[in-house]
Amino acid sequence: MSRFAPIAPLVSCASLLACLCSWPAAHAADAPAAEEPPKPLFNYALGAIVGSSPDYAGGNGRKNSLRPAWAIEYGRFRLSTSRGSAFMGHGLGPRESGASATLAQGDQFNLSASLRIDKGRDGSDAPILVGLPSVRSTLRARVSAGYALTPRWSVGAGLSQDILGRDGGAQLSTSVGYTWPVTEQTKVTFGAGASFGDRTYLRGHFGVPAGGSGALPAFDPGAGLYSVDAGVEVMSAINRHWVILGAARVSQLKGDARRSPLTVEPTGYSVSVGLAYRCCR
Repeated sequence: MSRFAPIAPLVSCASLLACLCSWPAAHAADAPAAEEPPKPLFNYALGAIVGSSPDYAGGNGRKNSLRPAWAIEYGRFRLSTSRGSAFMGHGLGPRESGASATLAQGDQFNLSASLRIDKGRDGSDAPILVGLPSVRSTLRARVSAGYALTPRWSVGAGLSQDILGRDGGAQLSTSVGYTWPVTEQTKVTFGAGASFGDRTYLRGHFGVPAGGSGALPAFDPGAGLYSVDAGVEVMSAINRHWVILGAARVSQLKGDARRSPLTVEPTGYSVSVGLAYRCCR
């Protein structure tokens, strides 16, 4: 009998043990990675914003305010103030208070619809407006689309319409934005945009009717580009829930809006600073 015979069973056992030990590891490598937990459907933000802006588009007075800023999201639906959506991280694009719903969303494209109350304008907003017809409050419907060109560059457009027939007209806004993630907690967003209105919209906001009680000459504006703007926004998360926001924007009236007798200062600026608590994203 060979002197190596006793070693053979040991080698066989060792080989079998090695196979048994390696089998779970091999199959673990083939197993799919654990999926990330789903994002919560319900999110909200609650805070306040201090701001300063022109008393009206084209006015030379200032309007300072301290306003609540809040937003509630459930899945595709959101109810918010005009600045509340900013705290939820929806960028520097045009924001309006009201109810909105995401109709379609992909990695690069999104489409949404919203309803908001347009509060209009009256003579109490500025002395020059006394004696002119008020811009009546109304309900506006808006369809908005956005497209991410790259992880940092994006473009957007939105069309809104007065749906109560109160001479609010139609308005089209376009925008381009660049987001710079300074750190994991802080991001800076630069944006620029242009706004267009139909004749009804511009007549209500920049027109002066003939035979009015005021001393301004009659003016009947036409449809077209009426404003361009640019801005910067800084948002930083203090911790998991608290976020601080600062923004500055400059706008300039164009076309018939700039030529309107109501336009005293065609270039206006606005600044705002806010703080909010948000959950649960």
